[in-house]
Amino acid sequence: MNTHLPTLPTLIVVGLFAILYLTFLIRKTIRGELDLYDLLMLSMVALMPALFVFFPSLSQLVVAITGVAFPFVIMFGMLFLVVFLIVHRLTVKIHRLEMLNRRLVQEVSLLQHLCK
Repeated sequence: MNTHLPTLPTLIVVGLFAILYLTFLIRKTIRGELDLYDLLMLSMVALMPALFVFFPSLSQLVVAITGVAFPFVIMFGMLFLVVFLIVHRLTVKIHRLEMLNRRLVQEVSLLQHLCK
């Protein structure tokens, strides 16, 4: 089993990224530009690598449970899952907006026709 610990520069870079990105997301949420669900989903992009870097024993546990030789493969797989969930949610939102837009155009058209 690989027992290499992350180096100090790795800890600093990942820690800085996590703090800055989470601060950015929290500001957007407070301003109302993101909802809570988006905050949770997007924060996984920072939290997942941070968990693997700051808690190497967790990555070794994941390796032992899954049988995958490299923890980063699991981490990237989890990140892809998060990205796919975000894309799915956006697709559903876009579909709802398209349906609402179509309905509004039809209603405005009917109102214009009745007002003539």
